Amino acid sequence: MRRKRYKLIADEFWAAAGGREQFPCQLESSVLWALPVAVIKLPRLWVSDVEAWLTDKGVQFRFETANRPLHGSLLAYRGRGCVLLNGADSESELRYSLAHETAHFLLNYLRPRRKAESLLGPAILEVFDGLRVATIRERVHGILGRVPIGFHVHLMERSTDGMVNHGSLMEVEDSADLLALEIISPEEEVRRHVSGVFSQAQHRKPVEIATGLLLEEFGLPSGVAEGYAQYLYPPVRASSVREWLRQREQ
Repeated sequence: MRRKRYKLIADEFWAAAGGREQFPCQLESSVLWALPVAVIKLPRLWVSDVEAWLTDKGVQFRFETANRPLHGSLLAYRGRGCVLLNGADSESELRYSLAHETAHFLLNYLRPRRKAESLLGPAILEVFDGLRVATIRERVHGILGRVPIGFHVHLMERSTDGMVNHGSLMEVEDSADLLALEIISPEEEVRRHVSGVFSQAQHRKPVEIATGLLLEEFGLPSGVAEGYAQYLYPPVRASSVREWLRQREQ
């Protein structure tokens, strides 16, 4: 069920971008076209660099997390977003990091915001933007409509080595990973490519074929390619994509 939802969201994203890119997706121009999101590459990216970038823009903010290196970070306010990326990363890392942060913007910021506005009217956006607290009526309607009401903070809590330890945070990251993969390496396309190769080389295992294709044709980082291939063609059933994808610092 979740995969169908992510496919729908990915299809909506590519429709807004004017059509799906060829693989491997460059993605950045499509994000800029489809969403109110800016993409900025910094020479390096640690938590402290995000804070320094905000300070330079006149925003004093400190994250309640240990300083550590990041691949990407999402900042969102008043319906718009900014993705900061580690410009020293490889092309494949940048592609996946941008897809992951874009997925966060769609799943954890833009869609809840739009749903709340549809349910409660434009005045509720003042709550999302931290300009006021929600009224009792807004909180009740939010609970009944299963809409999170309140100021949005991107979840960055990790241990000092970047590992995800909190259950609810793992679920959020798991969802972002699945949508990111559906955007730049959709399951149907991957399986179609694998079937075409497997029919001509049946001595190779599908998971081996998938790993190679995800690296070469879809341009995923090696750890993500290996994890996604095992998630699609598991030797045993996986309960979460996080069991296969390497832990990522966000």
